[in-house]
Amino acid sequence: MKPSINNLFLAVLLACSLAACTDDKTQTAPAPEKPQETAAPAKPQAPVQAAAPAVQKPAVKTAPQPKKDITYTAEQLAQRLKEWDKKLSTLSTQFEQTTSYDGVQVSRSRGTLSYDRDRNFLRLDTLTRTGETEQSAVTDKKEIIILDEAGAHVTTLSWTDWQQGQPNQALFDFGNYTALVDKHNAAVKSQTPQEAVLVLTPKEGEEYELYLTLSKQDFFPAEIAIKSDLMLTKATLSAARKNAPLAENTFGGFFK
Repeated sequence: MKPSINNLFLAVLLACSLAACTDDKTQTAPAPEKPQETAAPAKPQAPVQAAAPAVQKPAVKTAPQPKKDITYTAEQLAQRLKEWDKKLSTLSTQFEQTTSYDGVQVSRSRGTLSYDRDRNFLRLDTLTRTGETEQSAVTDKKEIIILDEAGAHVTTLSWTDWQQGQPNQALFDFGNYTALVDKHNAAVKSQTPQEAVLVLTPKEGEEYELYLTLSKQDFFPAEIAIKSDLMLTKATLSAARKNAPLAENTFGGFFK
């Protein structure tokens, strides 16, 4: 009997073990974990280009407005000439003078003129075609000293006598234009935006016409012409320096 019981007991144990194994196998296995997705690497961003600097348009310049063309009367021009003459203290200028008779040129000269109002000194140098001194005249408007090309004293004359012999006396009348204008009647011959031509005729005495071409900028007489009958003498002034210091030896020390 004992062996049978033992066999039965073993069989029961074996059956229990098999059942246990079967139960373990029939249990649902846990679902495998889903592998984590790896984030895709970020795409590199395109470099940001710096904005091009704004191109500044050049400022539009406004064209300067032309100066208003002022038309002067003869009286106004005469007054402006007087005012200019009163302000004049010194003058140095080049000149070219021609004299013609009935339209035919009979003489031509050129040179330099220097004037000092305070001392009433005037110097006139006549030059050759090559620019060398041909003759000089220095005056205090009382006497006039004539010098040769080397600066040597030639003769001394009365200023009044010498001036009366000049065909264009107004060329030497700087500092005296107020008196000159007052002795004449004034009229306007022509006028442009740049200059005006003032015509002076004597109030009495000899008959002639004196033409003064005045710059409208400062009323400087850039051209002085005198016409008497068929004779015309014209002096054109250039490279004028007004109220600038003159060289100490300009008048040669002849007058103190």
